[in-house]
Amino acid sequence: MEIPLHRLNPAPAHRPPLTMAVDMPLPASRFLDAVELATLNRIGDHLCPGQPDLPSFSAAGVVSEFDRIAPGMHPRDLADLRLLLHFIARLPSPFLMGLLKLSHAASTCQWPVLAVLRQMEIGLSGLCYSLYYGFTQPASGPLIRDALHWDATISTELPGENEMTELIDLANPLKTTQDDWVSTIYQRAQTAQQRIGAMPVAERLNYLRRLKNILLARREEIVGQVVKESGKSRFDALVGEIFAVCDGLDYLLKNAGKLLKDEKVPTSIAMMGKQSRICYEPLGTVLIIAPWNYPFNQAIDPIAISFVTGNATIFKPSELTPLTGLVESVLQQAGFEPGWVQVVYGDGQVGSQLIDGKPNKIFFTGSVATGRKIASKAAVSLIPVELELGGKDPMLVFEDADLERAVAGALWGGLTNTGQSCTAVERLYVHEAIYDTFKAKLVARARQIRIGIDLDDDMGPMISDRQTAIVRDLVEDAERHGARRLTGEQWNGIDRRIPPIILEGSSHAMRINQEEIFGPVIPIFRFRTEAEAIQLANDSSFGLSASVWSKDMTRAERVARALVTGNVSINNVMVTEGNHYLPFGGTRDSGIGRYKGRYGLHNFCNMKSMMMEKMSGKIEANWYPYTAEKYRLFDQLTTGLYGGGLSHFVRFAKAGLGIESLAAKLWKKGR
Repeated sequence: MEIPLHRLNPAPAHRPPLTMAVDMPLPASRFLDAVELATLNRIGDHLCPGQPDLPSFSAAGVVSEFDRIAPGMHPRDLADLRLLLHFIARLPSPFLMGLLKLSHAASTCQWPVLAVLRQMEIGLSGLCYSLYYGFTQPASGPLIRDALHWDATISTELPGENEMTELIDLANPLKTTQDDWVSTIYQRAQTAQQRIGAMPVAERLNYLRRLKNILLARREEIVGQVVKESGKSRFDALVGEIFAVCDGLDYLLKNAGKLLKDEKVPTSIAMMGKQSRICYEPLGTVLIIAPWNYPFNQAIDPIAISFVTGNATIFKPSELTPLTGLVESVLQQAGFEPGWVQVVYGDGQVGSQLIDGKPNKIFFTGSVATGRKIASKAAVSLIPVELELGGKDPMLVFEDADLERAVAGALWGGLTNTGQSCTAVERLYVHEAIYDTFKAKLVARARQIRIGIDLDDDMGPMISDRQTAIVRDLVEDAERHGARRLTGEQWNGIDRRIPPIILEGSSHAMRINQEEIFGPVIPIFRFRTEAEAIQLANDSSFGLSASVWSKDMTRAERVARALVTGNVSINNVMVTEGNHYLPFGGTRDSGIGRYKGRYGLHNFCNMKSMMMEKMSGKIEANWYPYTAEKYRLFDQLTTGLYGGGLSHFVRFAKAGLGIESLAAKLWKKGR
């Protein structure tokens, strides 16, 4: 079923009619001329015509916000857009309507010949929906969002936490109490889930296919918003938020159909005549509470898994990186109906209230401390939880490793996303035979890292003053106890632009090697033997990820198997989480459950076991009534079935026939 992209739910009945002048003068733009702006308004009115209580695209005046999007566009994309707008400007309205309908139909088709139409649909509608749902002016913005049921609660901001992010305070459309808004969200989700759950998996995948195409077309816009709110470099945003998400969607498109089919499994010979299968059914409503370090990735990835498995989703982004309006915009453009995914903005208190609504599953990514609180709260109602928590990931470099590759891997693994990744290298162990050479190369390369958010920069600033202070406290504590910086000596402990810090001379007794740093700091150690390296790597309360570097693959695998962790990369770093065919998750304080891969997909399902056989008059051997003779025969059946060998199997068959005959006679007699 294809959902018209412009369809809006009616506004709440108590809303007064909204009137706005449609013929308002066009704004000036640094990027588009008057003809192009007018054409964009024409296209927007076809896609977002409004309702009696809602403004049309042009009436909302959102075309004036184009200059906020344009700087994040690639210059070539902007030039192509201008050419397309000039071409469309010459088209009569009937032709324009036909072209938009044709391009919309082409967006779900994979024929290469229709690629131009697909890109036109994705690019134009993506732009219009971004403006309409993301930048609607105050007079109409909350009304549109309320009518669509995307924004359900009041968002809050933590003062001083993140100057780069401005959150929007959205009034509750129904003027309900705090308890009422939670109930409203869950009631809406339950209604939506019936629609989603009734869809064939193939139909759900059609929505994800459109979503992937939309993300590709709007990648520069998405990267721009992520960079603005998180401070990460543009390259990190492109790789971690666009490439990784598209790869995850691609995995689902290729595999979810077969992985969610009923699975036939073998049946024991003792239950001959019966068939066994596993049915993968929706859980109901999934609550996703996301972190700030990969805000778009940790939104779309779990939302897509929740949706394809047939669940309704309630999504709460971090208050530090809410990406306000972006997730709603791409989902709406992909045809998701309101209620299928509800985005709720707010802080930890809002998350706690959402747990009180008793979802059917909680998927949380974040700190250990918050994970413990969520698990404790969920346990009261026996709500299943999946916790993707912190890490203290070790990297073990043996004497035969390729030095240049290992240094490059350590540098990227410890500093990517400014070290604000749960699988970042936080402890670097290097064999004593190569330690000095390795250290010299690592220090030299670390000093070359460029800090900033431009295309040629390697590492962005920290997300917040609070996170910066955590890094400062851990580094200063280590220095007080004898550690020394090999790089980053110039950092004042306040500036969010923390240079790479290579730290030598720390010990496992120090806080910096027990607590998660979540910043661009790499403590380096030397080791002598394989056993010592394993002991040091396992000396942690965490167990999320690790890497082992050696040309001796037998040794590398032996060491990898000895590490207490959920993921290990051999001669690479942080790659296990990039392969969506692998389950991802940790042990110890690093979390509960597995995410991604077939196991992660099935964790969002109710795995229902089913056994079937044709109706007959047969009485099972283990049913009432019991007698001494039935006990003797069942004992022979047990030893015959599991004793092994041909003679035992013959005994099993003979006992089986005898007990079936006896069971029928006993039932017929009544005792």
